[in-house]
Amino acid sequence: MKDSGTGHIQKMIRFPMKSYRSTLFHLATFLFAVSTHLAAYDAIESGPKTKLTVAEAVSETRSLLQGRKISDILGVTHVNGQYALTEKPFLIEGAEAVHALGAKILKVWFYPIYEKQYSWHSTWPKDISDPEALAKTPYYEAVFAMPFHTIALETAEFGMRKNFWQQGLSETDKQNVHDQIYRLTKHLLTRYRGTGKTFVLQNWEADNVMKFALKDTSPDTWDTAYQGMIDWINTRQAAVEAARRDCLAEGVQVLHAFEVNFVPSMPEFAAGKRYEKDRPLVVDNVVPKTHCDLYSLSSWETWAPGKEDGLFGRLQYLASRVPHDGIFGESNLMLGEFGAQEYDFDKIKKNYPVYNGDTPGAAFYALHRMVCAALRAGVRYMIHWQIYDNDLRMGGKYEGKGLPPGVMATAGQCVGNWLIRPDGSQVPTYDYFKALFDAEREESRR
Repeated sequence: MKDSGTGHIQKMIRFPMKSYRSTLFHLATFLFAVSTHLAAYDAIESGPKTKLTVAEAVSETRSLLQGRKISDILGVTHVNGQYALTEKPFLIEGAEAVHALGAKILKVWFYPIYEKQYSWHSTWPKDISDPEALAKTPYYEAVFAMPFHTIALETAEFGMRKNFWQQGLSETDKQNVHDQIYRLTKHLLTRYRGTGKTFVLQNWEADNVMKFALKDTSPDTWDTAYQGMIDWINTRQAAVEAARRDCLAEGVQVLHAFEVNFVPSMPEFAAGKRYEKDRPLVVDNVVPKTHCDLYSLSSWETWAPGKEDGLFGRLQYLASRVPHDGIFGESNLMLGEFGAQEYDFDKIKKNYPVYNGDTPGAAFYALHRMVCAALRAGVRYMIHWQIYDNDLRMGGKYEGKGLPPGVMATAGQCVGNWLIRPDGSQVPTYDYFKALFDAEREESRR
């Protein structure tokens, strides 16, 4: 490795020591830097010596299924892609691309900003007032009619203040949340009765939401915010359960999931290693006080070299914090997001030597390791991020940054969170997923 990291260490050695306590502090910092550097170096140097083939990845993955079907577990996300390949309405185009891959699980967004998230070649109604009305639009109805057996909906309430639960969930807001989620659930149970479909309603990354909500606030207000989130999530769950009781629908299922994104590794936690973030963890302070059907991890800390298998330990930790008294008992975990952007593998320090210069191959290897880790943890679902890349190297997936409105991204402008590139070509991970689905179909024909 070219970068030994000694420059940073030498700077710490020269740091002035003014007291015994300061000396101990800087010594600890020095040792931590050394251990972190060596761990990263060891993880990269002890990595694969030859490149993984699709056939090898499929064989190992299938050996971990233990009688389950990969099509019942593995899905793909479609939201806010920075390019389109056809002139079809974008929500429909992406869903069809996921179906063509062979997946039977799809994840899409169900937010008030639907028009921005699925804008290409689309004309949306302007008067959508709640999630139920959004579900009735022609584009969503077309997607819901496709042969997916499970559709995860990243669902937000309409017409609510941002982080309305932050100062405590008021009775008015509680009723509004309940009504919106109840009506959506009732509609899905009624409209899709007898289809065999499952819909999963979930939030987005509670730790990131809490981090943004509590920015520049006094710690004295944090307990109220965490309790507000608990009440919000439990209200959503209660609404789903009420609709299930009232509809008694057969041949269709609506579930509710709660997603977090900062979770320690169980082995590291047991060894006393600290997992520090700017705010208290939702997995510790909210999750144990909720009562959801499913609990989801959005995992973006486990794709770097040497960290992929650590996903298993994080799912173990999540399992230790979630209640297990719901309809699925102890089998109530899902991996709501997992991905590996090719852009970061451009850096030699962040890539295995065998994959230097082969960023698509490096991402494939990392994603394969995460799939295997999630299977070992027994997740009910795992959903890859995503079919088309939603992010840009210039940092511009949000309004005011990146490309001008209406301009589609090129491959060189994307970070590489994709299965299909802007030119229509497919990455090795696409081939891996497709081979898994194809192998399952071939087996069913025997």
